[in-house]
Amino acid sequence: MKARFLAVILVVITCFITAQSCKKPVKVPTSGGGLGGTFTIVVTPEHHGFFVDTCTIYIKYNTLDAPANGIYDDSMVCLMVDTTPVAVFAGLRAGDYYIYAHGYHALYVPPYVKGGVPCTLGTLDTVNVIVPTYSY
Repeated sequence: MKARFLAVILVVITCFITAQSCKKPVKVPTSGGGLGGTFTIVVTPEHHGFFVDTCTIYIKYNTLDAPANGIYDDSMVCLMVDTTPVAVFAGLRAGDYYIYAHGYHALYVPPYVKGGVPCTLGTLDTVNVIVPTYSY
């Protein structure tokens, strides 16, 4: 009788362990992007492999596409840090962002450049983004 009881308990425990191991890992949902977090995006604009030193960076929260109405949530002028132009957006939550650069690159004619890239924050605290630009 004891052997039968132990066999039933062993089968129940084996089934429970198997069922627990089949569960999918819990995925942390993104908040949709925006202010109020601990993430940072460091943006550097480039044009044909050269830095664009005179540039304004725009950011749109909670999207991977440029806004249809052209209105962005925040902007920042690039500052030179060790001969590299950067714009730093700090205090962001995990989620999606669209980054757009608009500037002046004196080495090319026409000198005005623009371009944009999508960005997703998820696991890294700081993300470095290179925005390729083109003349217009």
